[in-house]
Parts: sequence; structure tokens; C-alpha cells
Amino acid sequence: MTTSASRTIKSAHRVLEILEYFDQDHRYATVMDMSRTLNYPQSSTSELLRCMTRLGYLHYNRIRRTYSPTARVALLGAWVKPSLFRGGPVLSAIDEVAKLTRETVVLSSSSNYVLQHLHVIHGSSDDAVDAHGGDEMPILHSPQGRLLLSTYSNESVRSAVHRLNAEEQDPALHVRVAELLSEFTVLRERGWIIEPDRDGIGSVTVLLPHARHMDRLSISVLARPVVIAERGEEILDQLLSRSRDMADLYVADEGQANDKNNVVPMPEPVKIVSYRRHFA
Repeated sequence: MTTSASRTIKSAHRVLEILEYFDQDHRYATVMDMSRTLNYPQSSTSELLRCMTRLGYLHYNRIRRTYSPTARVALLGAWVKPSLFRGGPVLSAIDEVAKLTRETVVLSSSSNYVLQHLHVIHGSSDDAVDAHGGDEMPILHSPQGRLLLSTYSNESVRSAVHRLNAEEQDPALHVRVAELLSEFTVLRERGWIIEPDRDGIGSVTVLLPHARHMDRLSISVLARPVVIAERGEEILDQLLSRSRDMADLYVADEGQANDKNNVVPMPEPVKIVSYRRHFA
């Protein structure tokens, strides 16, 4: 037991050191980079990085064979001293929308073709939808996932759909590329989606403006279908207002023009080593 406990402590220590490694102005790194710098065995370093990738904390670039942190890493300590550290525009927008709507608000991104909720504020209404940070859903069968996937080029979308259809064992969940691209033409233009009812939950989702060196993100209000039917347009206006404010801030801070067509370069596809487990 002592040996097992020691290994667990060592693994936890190494995870923190890997995150601190990226904090030292290293945006990308290979297994060998981290193995040499941190003096870890190459085999255990590779295994640990793959695990962190499956959990959504790292991106893996299959072409360059490099790892980089995801937006989920940036949110790890956001709950500590909120008066000091929650002043950024993204988390502030989530807090404001949750307070105004009294419904559950989620910040989502995609990792390895899986939609993941990075941060959740539970609604204060009596019938608020239950959701949790770290929840994962299929990217093709969730409104947040489709909106995020629509931001990539048609070629990248076709590649993603072919891979996901090939991995999906249930034919009923296969997606037709032509139909999806037709929907994406509309989503790219407007940057939002209202889903009145999916399995008893409605949602309003807005794409957040894309900033340099940041994952593509969406912000959603989850609520009962009757709430979305009655207040969907009002909720959409609130989300779009926050998105526009963020776009103006990015321009002021970085001199970065807002790309109105909502299409960004897609990271190189990675091997989907654990796709089936998300639908088990």
C-alpha cells in the first residue's frame, strides 16, 4: 500500500509540474521536451500526457506531435478568491447571465471531437437544470457541439464527421455530411443556436468571439423547454450582448479584428482513442 500511495503522490506531483511547465511561456511541447526538462522517464511522461488529453486538459497535435493546454486549465483555479480572480470577461459574463436568468449557464469547448462543459453556474430557480463541469456529450448531437464544429472549414467538418460516423456503432446516430453542412452555413452566419427541447432540456447557445491562443468557446443557458419557449429570445439577447462586449474588448486589447464569418483554423485531427466510452 505504501508503494501504491507513493506512486499516486508522484503522479499528482508530476501533473502539477506539467501544468507549471506550460505556465513558463511554453505554449507547445513534445513528450521529449517535457521528459528532458522535468527529468521524467519518457514512457511514463507519454502515458500521463495521454491521460490529461483524454480528460480535456491538453490538446494533442498529431502532425507535430506536440501537446498544449486547453481552456479547462485556465479555469482550474477560478473559484479561488473570486473577488480577485474572476474579473475576466468570460467568467463575469457567465455570472451576470446566471444572475439575470436564474437558469443554469455553462461554458463549453470541444476536445478530441467531444463536447465538454468547462465551467457551470447552477441556476437559482426552483426547476433549474442540473449540469456539472467536466460533463461530456457527443459533438454531433449537442447544440453546443454543432455550433463549435460549424466554426471550422467544410473540409475539416467532413473529416470529423467521417471519423465520428466510423466510430459510432449505432447507425441511428450517424450524421449526413450534406445536411450538417447546410445547417452550418446558417450557424456560421449568425453564431447562435436555440434548441427548444432535447431529451427534456432546452438551450440557448452563443459562440464567443475567438481570441488568439484561446480555444473556441460557447456559452449556453440550459433550462426547461417551457422556459426556452417563453424567454428564448430574451436570453439570446443577453448572451449576444455579452459576446459583443467581449469582441470589443479583444479588439482593444490585441488590435484583433472580429472575424464575422465565424470560421477559424481547426487543430489537426487526433486519433479518437476513447470515443466509444462517451456513449457507453
